[in-house]
Amino acid sequence: MDARFMVFGVQHAGKTTFAAALWHLVDSEEIPTALKKGKHSGDFSYLEEMSQSWADGFEVERTASAQVENICINLVHASSGSEMELEFDDLSGETFENAFSTRFCPEKFVELVRNAQGILLFISASRTNDSVTILDAFDAEEDEAQPDAEASAWNPAKAPLQVQLVDLLQCLQRPPFEKPPLKIAVVVSAWDLAPPEVADAGKWLEDRYPLLSQYLHNSKSVTDVRVYGVSAQGGKLSKRRDGPGPDRQRLLEITPPSKRVSIIGPMASEHDLTAPLLWLAGLEIVN
Repeated sequence: MDARFMVFGVQHAGKTTFAAALWHLVDSEEIPTALKKGKHSGDFSYLEEMSQSWADGFEVERTASAQVENICINLVHASSGSEMELEFDDLSGETFENAFSTRFCPEKFVELVRNAQGILLFISASRTNDSVTILDAFDAEEDEAQPDAEASAWNPAKAPLQVQLVDLLQCLQRPPFEKPPLKIAVVVSAWDLAPPEVADAGKWLEDRYPLLSQYLHNSKSVTDVRVYGVSAQGGKLSKRRDGPGPDRQRLLEITPPSKRVSIIGPMASEHDLTAPLLWLAGLEIVN
């Protein structure tokens, strides 16, 4: 492969739905995409299963089996012949959360980081109460003025998401990773749930996750950053076993299914989820 990119994100960040929608886009070729499906070998039944659930208008579920690990989608840039590999080491996001709370991670994750030339960082617009602002300091002062309560052990899982992500990104510069500076494409998933008045995903990140945004734009470990808003599902769905979700019928009426996908961001076509990868690979053509 000419380049490898890794998916980075905690649980419920939209990685699974993105993988299913991306596979459908490049496999079906229903609409033009900047990158095409590359050569694949091995067992890709799980990707096919996810893609079929997505196409049928059901929530894409993550399996607990081992086949969820090491999911790879190979892509090719037709005009240049450049090939790339997008690696989903852990669709559940548990690897990242465990690394933050325990300070340990699997050896295969270390190897994945070392081989990556760029990162696709996922955050969901559906999450709430993740921000850290100066108001938190005032709240802490008020808490100190209150009568002492029984102390409880600190729970790393309750740390704000942006604190966890900045910490993990900083760790990539230290042993055992020691990763050189690299490009990061931020994917704000569930973009259809973002406030309708917000038209720019970069501004959303700046307002919603100021600590993370400032780190990405000012850290010497990041050579460049872009932010994309992505709606890979298009609405509220339910698991297949629970029957049709509230938006299933509306989504099924959109043809071809690939047009359910929407993405906003620099140089991104309306339905093309390969745009962030094209940028990470340095293959954009600026007119």
